[in-house]
Amino acid sequence: MIEFSKFTTQNGAISDLRELLFLTLYKDPVIDELITTRTGVKTGDVLDFIGGMGDVGVHAKGCNPSYGNIKISGVEKKWDLDSWQIAKHICYDEIENTIGELGANTGTDIAYLEDTPYWDLLMKLLKEAILEMFWRIIFFADKTAANIAEGGILTDGVDPKLFTMCDGLWKRFHSIIAANPNQQTEITANAAATYKEQKEAMRQSGYAIQLVDTLLSDADSRIFDLPNPSIYMTSSMFKALRTDVVAHYTKATMPWEQVSAGVHVSEYDGVRIVVLDIWDRLIKKFEDTGTALNNPHRAIVCSPANLFVGTDDKKRIATLRVTFNDETQYNNIFATAKIDTLVCEDELIQVAI
Repeated sequence: MIEFSKFTTQNGAISDLRELLFLTLYKDPVIDELITTRTGVKTGDVLDFIGGMGDVGVHAKGCNPSYGNIKISGVEKKWDLDSWQIAKHICYDEIENTIGELGANTGTDIAYLEDTPYWDLLMKLLKEAILEMFWRIIFFADKTAANIAEGGILTDGVDPKLFTMCDGLWKRFHSIIAANPNQQTEITANAAATYKEQKEAMRQSGYAIQLVDTLLSDADSRIFDLPNPSIYMTSSMFKALRTDVVAHYTKATMPWEQVSAGVHVSEYDGVRIVVLDIWDRLIKKFEDTGTALNNPHRAIVCSPANLFVGTDDKKRIATLRVTFNDETQYNNIFATAKIDTLVCEDELIQVAI
C-alpha cells in the first residue's frame, strides 16, 4: 500500500494528488517479446511439437529393398498449472491526514475510493506491481522455493509463497543443464565472494567478450534457425560487454535501439541481444545472501518460440475485480488465475550462469 503518511498536506508542495511525482518508474521489456503465451490451458493439457523423421538413405542397391518403419520424433510436455492470487483492501482511514485526502470523497461517500484521483494513482502503481509479478513468476518461480536459512536461495525474510505457484523458466533451465552440462556456459564471475568482487570479475578487461563468444559457440546451431534467435542477458553482463567492445575494437560502439515501450535491444556478432534489467532487479531483491548475489550475471541463447507460459485465463493477465463493501467499508481488489511455464525443446537453449 502507498505510504501516504510520508507525505503531509501542510508542506505546500502538492495542491492536487495528480501532481504527486513518482520517484522512479522502471519500464520493463514486454514479456510477449521474449516468450510464447498460451491461454485457456488446463493442467494435464499437452504441448506437442513434431521433430524430424530421423536419418534416411543407407548403402544398398538392387531389387527387393528392405523397408523400415517411418519414425517421426516429437516433443510432448504436460502443463501443471497452479494458482496465483492478488487480494488487497484499503479503508479510507488509512489516508486520513495525508495527501491521500486530496484525492478522496467526502461526507457519506468518504469511504468509497474508486473513481477518485487517489484511486487512479493506486491503479497505476498496482499495474506496475502486477507486471513485476509476472516477471517474477515466469522466470523465477520455484515450487520448492525456500529462504537461505532453510537451505534455499531466497533472501531471508522474503515470503516463499511469492514463488511457489509453479516452476519458472530459470528453474527449468537449471534442470536442463543438470541433465546435460554441455548446455551450460559457466560464468566464473558469479562465484566471487562479495558484491564488489562479483562486479569486478565481470568487468575484467576482455572477460565479457570471451564469455559471450563462448556462449554463442557452445549453443546448438539449430537455435539460430528458429524465429528471432536472441541472447537474453542481465544488464550487468551487457554493460561489461559494451565496455569490452569499445575497448577492444578501436572504440566501436554497440547499437542500442528501443523497439517498443520498455524494450531495448542491441546486437553482437549478428545476434540480437535483449537486455533485461528486470532480471538484475529481481535478483537483487530476492536472491541476496547478505554478502553476495545468487548468480547476478546471467544469459541464455534461445528463441521466444521455445519458451512457453500457459494460463487458464482467456487473457495473459487476469481480470481485476474491484468492489466496495458497504458493511466493512473496505475497497477490495482481487484477481486470480493459474499459470505454468515450459521449455519446448530442451536441447535448443544454451544457459550462461
